Amino acid sequence: MVVAAPNGDAIWAIPRIRVISKVGVSHWHTTCNSGDPPQQDSPTRLFFGSTMATVDLHSSVNRYPQSSLRWRMPTSGSVPRIRLTAWWTMLACSVIALGTSSYLAYSSFTSSPVAGCSGGSVFDCGHVLHSRWSKVAIVPVSVPAILTHLSVIALLLFRPISLTWRRVRSGALGVAALTAGGAALWFLGLQVFALGHLCPYCMVAHIAGLVLAGTYLCSRPIHAPSLRYIGTAAAAGLAVLITLQVATEPPPTFEVIEHSAEPATFSAPGASKGSETFAAPGVFEAPSGDASAKGEAIDGLFAPPESVGNNTDATRVINQITSFDPARFAMAIVNPVTLLSAEVDAATDAPKTAEILGGVRLTTKDWPLVGKPDAEMVFVEMFDYTCPHCQRTHESLKAAEEHFGDRLAVIMLPVPLDGQCNPEIKSTHASHREACDLAKLAVAVWMVDREKFADFHSYMFESKPNYSQALSHASKMVDEAKLKSTLSGSTPTEYIQKHVQLYQRAGAGTIPKLLFPKTTTVGAVESSQSMIRLIEQHL
Repeated sequence: MVVAAPNGDAIWAIPRIRVISKVGVSHWHTTCNSGDPPQQDSPTRLFFGSTMATVDLHSSVNRYPQSSLRWRMPTSGSVPRIRLTAWWTMLACSVIALGTSSYLAYSSFTSSPVAGCSGGSVFDCGHVLHSRWSKVAIVPVSVPAILTHLSVIALLLFRPISLTWRRVRSGALGVAALTAGGAALWFLGLQVFALGHLCPYCMVAHIAGLVLAGTYLCSRPIHAPSLRYIGTAAAAGLAVLITLQVATEPPPTFEVIEHSAEPATFSAPGASKGSETFAAPGVFEAPSGDASAKGEAIDGLFAPPESVGNNTDATRVINQITSFDPARFAMAIVNPVTLLSAEVDAATDAPKTAEILGGVRLTTKDWPLVGKPDAEMVFVEMFDYTCPHCQRTHESLKAAEEHFGDRLAVIMLPVPLDGQCNPEIKSTHASHREACDLAKLAVAVWMVDREKFADFHSYMFESKPNYSQALSHASKMVDEAKLKSTLSGSTPTEYIQKHVQLYQRAGAGTIPKLLFPKTTTVGAVESSQSMIRLIEQHL
């Protein structure tokens, strides 16, 4: 920096220098930028103590040689100062990111919903915050974000005097800022490309991190040698974060609730007091099927609708008449022992049931089912076709079905998250506005053609259609006339009502629910291995 001595001579000196003159010692400062010599014949303003003067640095008078004063050029080891605007910008970004990250950490640790960010739409905090990418090992990602931005704030407020500590401060600030920016890019990419949903609170923190990193880079020369080491350290930290997330098995996103072994005592409307039968629509006692005909009442039976039961009885009678075998009848008269073998065969035809909630039973032939009615392992799933968590659980359940094959069957009970048909839902989100109609349509497809139900069920989850699209697809899969007739009747609606009653019996709240004999799994099961383990442990 070019400065002038008190006598007008032009010399090079550092920005702040002690000058010896005839009048004593005085501190003075120049208004020139460091390292930029003034233009030819341009005056420079100098501060002598509290007095400012303008002198000509190129005066012909030069009585003091430059060697008479000690001076030095700025060295490469000096630490660049952060401009005031950049300092405030970085501080504001870290404060904003710290606030949002702290709120998200609180929501994660307390399992409380995120305000103003319901599920089902593009902006779905629940989907993002319950995904496998929401944690590093077992810690929510908001925790390292809090530590990072606390470090940035502390480093910005820390004003060291020594050059060594200024270098440490500058390097640490760079590592923290660039790490925050890199992590922001990583998590924004995950939300857009891997999850397909966005969390507004997360985006605020990520954008603040990007601005923080950009401001730091703009506040210093990009070609600075130290930036190479700072960038390497930040990249290493980000690599550790990504490696932990990718290598770690997804954390559980569900809860297992145990039930007592006591028989079910929840009675359907119209059931006599003390009844242990959970009847389906129109049925308030155990159905008069094969088991009851033999005097073998099924405790805790959750029976199908009355109309379905009547149709089944009528079909059974018709089948008995049409399948009458005169030769077998004559054989029975000649040898009555054959009647005993017939009774044994009938006993083996007793309906297969699935036990849930510690005693409630559902027959596999009377409820929407994916799999064979006589499968070895049977449990119940409660879901909503418009629920993102249910959609992810469906994927892992399909993998489990492929693993177990015909040994596994699942009773599918759609429980709409729509207040129009589910009184437990006090406020219906826009994404669930057609949930009731979609659930009734699925039941109607099952009633018309049970063989086609599994394919339609998968279509609903994989294609995520609206009601008009789903109805059009269903009309092509099953008989359209029968489908319209079934939908115009009351049975699909009654089925949904009974699903909701059983949902209330299971404690309402979060879906999906996987109901086993003694336990209920609540929440999304996103890992196929976790689903397989649950089935093996609880069936």
